[in-house]
Amino acid sequence: MPKTRNRRRKPIGPSSKSLAGKPRRRFRPRRLVRGILIALAILAVPAAWLILEERNVRTLADLSVIGSGEPVAVQVFDQRRSASRRLRDNAEQALANIEHPPAWRVVNINTTQGARFAGEHLVDQVTIVLFDEQGRRIDVIRGVASVGDLETAFTDLRGQRVRRAER
Repeated sequence: MPKTRNRRRKPIGPSSKSLAGKPRRRFRPRRLVRGILIALAILAVPAAWLILEERNVRTLADLSVIGSGEPVAVQVFDQRRSASRRLRDNAEQALANIEHPPAWRVVNINTTQGARFAGEHLVDQVTIVLFDEQGRRIDVIRGVASVGDLETAFTDLRGQRVRRAER
């Protein structure tokens, strides 16, 4: 009889090694929790930014400050028009340069509120409407105005309040 070698038999069925020869990882709940926390952290940053951006947009569109005892400048805005974006950028820069700026609001003409506001004041999308502290329309700035012109208009608007208080 021929001698047979004592060979180990390979187990049949799922082996403890993958096809690539690497050992299979054991399930570890701690590793799963860490992965979930990392994914949540990655998703939380953009979600928080979107929430804050939405809150900022709502605050800027709040027109209830008109007539509340403070001068207000309202821009009728259309994000599709570059002239409207330039006017907003110039106005925000002018407001930053002024010591006591008026309240700043932006209404999107593509919304119901913005279209209604534009219709009531007979203005288009590249416009800033200036209101005194009692809510009376003082002036309308049409088209893209320079930062200097906007600073003057905003300062004059605030100055009207001072002159009325001195009377």
